[in-house]
Amino acid sequence: MNITDRHTDTAAAPTRTGEVMRFDSSLWSAFLNARSASAYLTSWLAVLISRVDAARMAVLLQADTGAGAFVPVAVVPDPRRDLSHLKEIAEAAINSARPVSLPGDDGLMLVAYPILTQTGGVRTVAVLELVGQGAEIQQKALQELHWAAGWLSSRAWEEDARSEMARVVRSGVAIDMLALAGEHRKPAACAMALVNEMHARLGYDHVAIGMVRRRRGAPRIALLAMSHAAWFRRRSRAAELLETAMEESFDQRGAVSYPPLPGLDRAISVAHGDLIKAGRIRQVLSVLLSDDEGPVGVLSVERRKDEPRFDENDHLTLEAVAALIGPVLETKRRGNRWLAGRLVDTIGHALGVVLGPRRLSWKLLTLAVIAAVVAATVMTGPFRVQSEAVLRGAIQRAATAPFAGFIAAAPLRAGDRVAVGDELARLEDTDLRLELLRTRSEMDRLSVQARDAMARYERAQFAALEAQIEQARAQANLAEAQLGRTRITAPIAGTIVQGDLSQRLGAPVQAGEVLFEIVPDAAYRVDIFVDERDLRFVELGQQGHLALTGHPSDALPLTVTRITPVAEAREGFNAFRVEALLDGTVPEDIRPGMEGRAKIGIDERRYVWIWSRRMVDWMRQKLWTWQP
Repeated sequence: MNITDRHTDTAAAPTRTGEVMRFDSSLWSAFLNARSASAYLTSWLAVLISRVDAARMAVLLQADTGAGAFVPVAVVPDPRRDLSHLKEIAEAAINSARPVSLPGDDGLMLVAYPILTQTGGVRTVAVLELVGQGAEIQQKALQELHWAAGWLSSRAWEEDARSEMARVVRSGVAIDMLALAGEHRKPAACAMALVNEMHARLGYDHVAIGMVRRRRGAPRIALLAMSHAAWFRRRSRAAELLETAMEESFDQRGAVSYPPLPGLDRAISVAHGDLIKAGRIRQVLSVLLSDDEGPVGVLSVERRKDEPRFDENDHLTLEAVAALIGPVLETKRRGNRWLAGRLVDTIGHALGVVLGPRRLSWKLLTLAVIAAVVAATVMTGPFRVQSEAVLRGAIQRAATAPFAGFIAAAPLRAGDRVAVGDELARLEDTDLRLELLRTRSEMDRLSVQARDAMARYERAQFAALEAQIEQARAQANLAEAQLGRTRITAPIAGTIVQGDLSQRLGAPVQAGEVLFEIVPDAAYRVDIFVDERDLRFVELGQQGHLALTGHPSDALPLTVTRITPVAEAREGFNAFRVEALLDGTVPEDIRPGMEGRAKIGIDERRYVWIWSRRMVDWMRQKLWTWQP
């Protein structure tokens, strides 16, 4: 019996072995030629269970990012079986990220094997239900699972590599489009270049860009550019249908496709369907153009054939391009608008900042500015005219050269204090003394001749000699007078404000040349150079103050005493000289010639008028100039 049975078994073994080999061959063929991810995983699981003799059932769980859980993606051999008893071991493998085995009911064993990603996370879990609970069975199953997991890991790495490569390609396309957009200043030219380049490079039959325009408070989309159409009728039916489809995407704040893509099947695409029904278009895909403030336009692409169909790569490529060119187009559009459009946006943004729920500091600043404006409009303050000023002496005396000569000595110079009669300078007197001796000698000679003529009773000659004697006497008197004036003295007591002859000893001077200027101490006059625009406010007797550059903290009181009618050019304006006298005690350390700023008090005026009077006067003058 045993032998028969042995022979029976031996004879039957080749038959079963051939069936297993044929079965494995068909499974491997289905696995290697799988066309979809589901078929690939199912055939992989079938090959795995065929290689584990004790395996009765196998389940493959994968992470679903949308659901946030692991869901079954393949069940072999019966996908209708209840899998609730596998929950515990699957969760244990996911949490520990290590293989787990647990005993099951009716002598079964459960083995779970997690397949890790490159970052160490769990993406897929394979669970086997084994017949028997031996260590050998468990080891065999884990060994097969370990070797089989390499197929799924390599497929996952291949998918990641393809996804990364596609992302790099999409990024390159988007960056090229961004570079192209930067080559044009005007938004229409920029959009035209973009749609033509996308038409040629990405293979779409038609590309269009529409930007948001707000009219009467309701935002709408207006076509900006269409591929290979330098001009188009905005009122045509095709343009209106395309704008309506763009507005459909804009209103939903998302991409819309027709026929719907798997990820966009919930979007409303009624307007896109109407666009397809109205023409020869078979596929439409629209994505949003956005900047930091939200959607600003829509990018739409079309195909006139059913194949190739739009896929997720087309969607992601358009999203990448739109993310980069959207801010550029909006910036160019805003910069190309008229002043009124930019002004309205600026005012609207400012009102949003001030009246919005955030930015408390801006609200406080706005309230402070409003309060300052109201206060300046209502409150009054002192109106004062301020101008450049120079301190001069109230009385000024000059010491001049009495005759032409040469400087012999000059003990004093500008800045020195003098008293009446102090010697300022002395002229050379050698020539004068020689001239005096010559004239006196001439007088003596002529006197001898006159006496001889008188002794000879020559009256005519005596008269002539008497005239010559008088002439010589006059010359002698002149020389004596000039000798008495060689010493130049101070006419008044005060301070020398001009004159320094210490470096001109021996130099010639002319008769009447001013050598020194002297002003009395504590008697000063202020010359104020008032702008001609403010001269109408200045009157005699008005009070003011002078702040010298050397004494900025000491304001000296003054009173206007004279307004000169002569103008003089100053730096940047035409000025009239207003004279004023200092009131009260004058500090001892001030000197004539010091400069500063003078303020003349006029009356009380509103602050807004004081601060804006110059601008108002300028505007009035310009308006009068422009009038015919």
